[in-house]
Amino acid sequence: MAMLKDVKILDLTRLLPGPYCTWILSKLGADVIKVENPNMGDYSRGSPLYELINVGKKSLTLNLKKNSGKKILLDLVSQSDVLVEGFRPGVIDKLGLGYDVLKEHNKRIIVCSISGYGQTGPYRDIAGHDINYISISGLLGINRTSESPMLPALQIGDLGGGFGALSILANLYRREIDGEGEYIDVSMTDVVGSLFNIAYQGLLAETFSGGLLPCCNIYKTKDEKFVSIGAIEAKFWNNFCISIGRDDLIKAQYDSSAMEEIKRIFSEKTREEWIKMFKEVDATLTPVYSPEEVFSDPQVMSRKVFDQGKKLLNFPVKFLRISTKDDRKAPNLGENTSEILKGLGYGEDEIKNLRIEKVV
Repeated sequence: MAMLKDVKILDLTRLLPGPYCTWILSKLGADVIKVENPNMGDYSRGSPLYELINVGKKSLTLNLKKNSGKKILLDLVSQSDVLVEGFRPGVIDKLGLGYDVLKEHNKRIIVCSISGYGQTGPYRDIAGHDINYISISGLLGINRTSESPMLPALQIGDLGGGFGALSILANLYRREIDGEGEYIDVSMTDVVGSLFNIAYQGLLAETFSGGLLPCCNIYKTKDEKFVSIGAIEAKFWNNFCISIGRDDLIKAQYDSSAMEEIKRIFSEKTREEWIKMFKEVDATLTPVYSPEEVFSDPQVMSRKVFDQGKKLLNFPVKFLRISTKDDRKAPNLGENTSEILKGLGYGEDEIKNLRIEKVV
């Protein structure tokens, strides 16, 4: 039995932050209805990203600027557990669908708003994207070489929307105790800020991320590929130095002046030779894969991180007794509109008229 069986979620989000949040909940068994604008839907439609994080959801097209569209949404709210929205702060209130309105139709509703800077504060109304959130939070400033900050390949701020799923789960549990709903304000900048502070306070980030330490770095090999080493603890660094026959480098674990010599050493063997050499050595040395190589790694394949057929995401946590939902496709725009409306009691003629009026 799915963990969130019978939990109904309305997803009014698009692109990455909100859809990733509701993807987590969907994989855990929730029934997710993706509410989209009839004209274009989610901006990510047609991209691999859309297929990755919208698998297993249903799509309902709804024009929320029309009163009949709002009525449909409010009817769905009365039957749902959670509503997730990713509009800019204040937009949901201007539509007449703010938390105060929604809880009049369902006092148990949990509403989660995901935005760049949060619902309060001086940046509340400023537009932004992931690069802005990681800049303001401090994370981009410590993700750097000695010359310049480096833009991560992963949208760290956007994926902070996953904290919405965590918060929703906590409130579903609490609601079972007191029967009350909740309003959740997720700021992507706040999430990234918490990650930044962990790095800044706990890991001497400017040193580690700046590529200044021999023991925690990336090195080019003879065949123009790369390996990484994370020998932060003395035992791992000692094992590395002994294995390459350079006991004299043990004392240089945190000595940046030793970098050039270690670079030279790594340039003498191919990546495969280094990996084979350290296969049985406890020294935290791994290959740096190209994107194409990741899918064939034996550990990745063993853990079934991806669906090997379409390279879809599987839920990245394993459970002993319970399986996550195994859906195969993301919905077409409005694919489930008629089905959902019929579930609310709308007849064929009513649905036809809603289409003519461009409500759905």
